[in-house]
Amino acid sequence: MAVVSHDGELLRIVPCPVPPEDRHRLRGARRARSVPPQPDGPITVQRRVSCRGSLMVARQEIHAGIIHAGKTATIICENNHFQVIIDGETAAMVPRTTISDIHRYKANAADKRSLARLSPEGR
Repeated sequence: MAVVSHDGELLRIVPCPVPPEDRHRLRGARRARSVPPQPDGPITVQRRVSCRGSLMVARQEIHAGIIHAGKTATIICENNHFQVIIDGETAAMVPRTTISDIHRYKANAADKRSLARLSPEGR
């Protein structure tokens, strides 16, 4: 059994308190999941800031500020925090609260339906 701090640092390892001959009788017990290897160094992704001033990275909502609405942000994802950079300046430094993987790396442009509503030809 491992004892881990809130920062994810391994503090100590102690033997399992349940003897091996009694482990099969545990209810709801399952094998531990192995943690996937973390990439070397930080990951850089891009996201578009919503009209409310927030964006999503690794299933975590980050508030950059409503003044940045509609802008493209560059997010540097490290093991324990996200650094949000907009227009060359650091807009936010947010602690990472999820362990989800990052699957999208580039921001998407606005969808064609919303562009059609905004253009005069779409009326």
